[in-house]
Amino acid sequence: METTVLLTIVTLFLFSLLMGWAAYTDLVSLTLSNRLCIATALLYPIYLFATYMDGNGLPMMDIVISLGIAAVIFIVCVGFFALNIMGGGDVKLIPAVALWAGTAHVLNYLLITSVIGGLFAAAIIVRNRIKESKYYKSSVNINLSVAEKMDSAVPYGVGIAIGGLYVAYQLFTTFDYRAA
Repeated sequence: METTVLLTIVTLFLFSLLMGWAAYTDLVSLTLSNRLCIATALLYPIYLFATYMDGNGLPMMDIVISLGIAAVIFIVCVGFFALNIMGGGDVKLIPAVALWAGTAHVLNYLLITSVIGGLFAAAIIVRNRIKESKYYKSSVNINLSVAEKMDSAVPYGVGIAIGGLYVAYQLFTTFDYRAA
């Protein structure tokens, strides 16, 4: 197997590992670290280089359009962050994964991310409604603590990660290792 083909496969594997790590850390601690977001974004140029050297590289216009799409997504996410709708890690990771998705997969990535994130949000809303129901009320629950407010936070990184794994799968299955 040629070195550039191996590099392409390794970058896709590392991207998949980063997505798994994103889901895990967001579930456990409701955080997506800057290192994770930066690693996801910085791995992409290595992937581009490897595919270009393989002869399977994207046309430069597709790369520029992907950068533009990621920038627009980032700006929209910053707006959601300003409205306290989205966390800072989500704001950085969504456009980083959108780079990987490119023009071919960005809409499906955003759809998958939104649906999975929405399902998590719905599950948390249902759980909180059950906790607030008359069966669980007591005078102790009158004032919500910070920990109880965190119960309503949504680990949206899971949706982002599942969308990212979809992108990794699509990139891997469409990669023509024989062309190298």
